[in-house]
Amino acid sequence: MPVKERILYLSYQLASSKKYKEIKQRVNGILNDPTTPEKRYFDYFMIFLVLTTIMILILEIKNHLPVWVYYYEGVAVLVFIVEWLGRLWVASDAHQDIIQTQENAEYQKVTLTTWQLIKPALINKIKFVISPMSIVDLLAILPSYRALRFLRFLLLFRLFKVFRYTENINNLLRVFVEKRFEFFSLIILFAFMVFFASTVIYIFEGTGENPNIHNFYDAIYWAVVTITTVGFGDISPTTPQGRFVTIFLIIGGITAISFMTSIITTAMAEKLELMKTNQVFYEIGKLKSFIVICGYGKMGKVLAEELRLAGEKVVVIDPLAEESLQAQKDGFYALHADASDIDLLKQLRLKERVKYFVALTNDDATNLSIILSVKTISQDIVLFSRAVEKNARSKLLLAGAEEVVFPYEAAAIAAYEHLGQPVAFSAIDEILHEYIEPVIDEIEITREMPVVGKDLHTIGIKKYRLKLLGVVRGSEKNKFYFHPRKEAFTVTVDDILIVIGATEDIAAFKLHLHEEIA
Repeated sequence: MPVKERILYLSYQLASSKKYKEIKQRVNGILNDPTTPEKRYFDYFMIFLVLTTIMILILEIKNHLPVWVYYYEGVAVLVFIVEWLGRLWVASDAHQDIIQTQENAEYQKVTLTTWQLIKPALINKIKFVISPMSIVDLLAILPSYRALRFLRFLLLFRLFKVFRYTENINNLLRVFVEKRFEFFSLIILFAFMVFFASTVIYIFEGTGENPNIHNFYDAIYWAVVTITTVGFGDISPTTPQGRFVTIFLIIGGITAISFMTSIITTAMAEKLELMKTNQVFYEIGKLKSFIVICGYGKMGKVLAEELRLAGEKVVVIDPLAEESLQAQKDGFYALHADASDIDLLKQLRLKERVKYFVALTNDDATNLSIILSVKTISQDIVLFSRAVEKNARSKLLLAGAEEVVFPYEAAAIAAYEHLGQPVAFSAIDEILHEYIEPVIDEIEITREMPVVGKDLHTIGIKKYRLKLLGVVRGSEKNKFYFHPRKEAFTVTVDDILIVIGATEDIAAFKLHLHEEIA
């Protein structure tokens, strides 16, 4: 088979191979995807190798090291080489480039030579090879070969490799790229001031008046030391003209440095906020399931705390910076963001991990927007919403909310009932305080449970000191039976028992039901 046909055959084979794609995707995730735990572990491992090999290269300058140390260094360098080859592999899809080139040639009815076929793929690989970080990787490998030990200074390039494995440092360094216009303007200003001051001081003191200025380079050195306010004192102006220039140079230097400090501080503060958000996303990414609360107002705080006491993982999303910061201080995963942002919701992977989504903002339009965005991601997520206005309830339910609550109305009704029937409320209060931290829970009856077909009084509710508030009968379209007579009520499949009691008693009752199954 000719070389060209063999290359095309291999390219199509790789393009259709699922196993090849899976392996390459996994390697790319380990090397380049900061959201995967494998990438973080790999970074820690590589940082350890970099620091230990640098220590070896430093120690061996004046010390005789054991043989095993050089074996260790050889293994580390081998890891560096494999890493570089892996990055070269995932930098571009050579087989896809070849296939695309061939398809374009067939569309244009042009016959390609072997070189023309592989040229685009080869160019993409060369672009990676000559990229700055690739060159750093290659230079970091060179000092390990004994024949090139005279290039010891190249071992410092291994330190630059650490930047690749520390995303936080990379984010801070990007400040200088993003603010390059401001920094470039400052560099030009600095260069002009240094050149002007150097020229003036050299004219007035470079002809013998100042014994420390022998040439123009000395004048430049003096200007740089002065403008940066370092002031070593080894070169000082001796003429009135030189001192006059020094005054303005110091003032200009302080002004320029203050301006630069302001730019760097502002930009880095923004980056630090972004890094905090990324860290929260990373922590959320490790959760298998959680509940999302949008809005950390009074209701949100109470609900989040109750869910935490129930052992649930809670993620708070609030558009107000002070509220999201307070949620973080209270120990919750908190994001300062718009909960209706579809890109944000996709990043949280709602479909796979979110149990419930609760919209508790003070604005009905915002809650409606949140519900619509969540339903765009998945129709299966159970949504609860708060409503401020009564006429918003139908809209929220139509958008997809499972239930809508009116907190102010509920509080007003409770106050009215308490004023009208204080004795009844006192009785309910006594019932609730019969337990330590009483809770109301739902217990679903499944087909496998042996209690199916039995009367309520035989399944042990009283034994576990629980009070039965009612039963939701699934077979009758979720009809609710309030406090049914136990001896005349038969348990059926899909019934939901609404019980009140202590948390530990409810847990023990559930365990009792599952033990009976076993």
